[in-house]
Amino acid sequence: MASEVVCGLIFRLLLPVCLAAACLFRYNWLSFVYLIYLLLIPLFAEPTKTTMQGHTGRLLKSLCFTSMTFLLLHIVYQITINSLLAGDNIEPNFN
Repeated sequence: MASEVVCGLIFRLLLPVCLAAACLFRYNWLSFVYLIYLLLIPLFAEPTKTTMQGHTGRLLKSLCFTSMTFLLLHIVYQITINSLLAGDNIEPNFN
């Protein structure tokens, strides 16, 4: 019973707050993807043992995959930009 309450609070409160923060603090196309996930959350049932095998589980798996992909792309971007700055291949004040 307690684990269902915790899962419900995380799914209905913490996840939307985190997605809303990601949308508010990052103005790019990644924010649009997070906004789509934020709008989809009310359409899915709270995670239980049964619903995690269905659409809710697929939603959470795709959200995790998308977030990890964005994180990996951001890390690659930062490594590329910092290596170009270290090699003096681009100007330090580029935009």
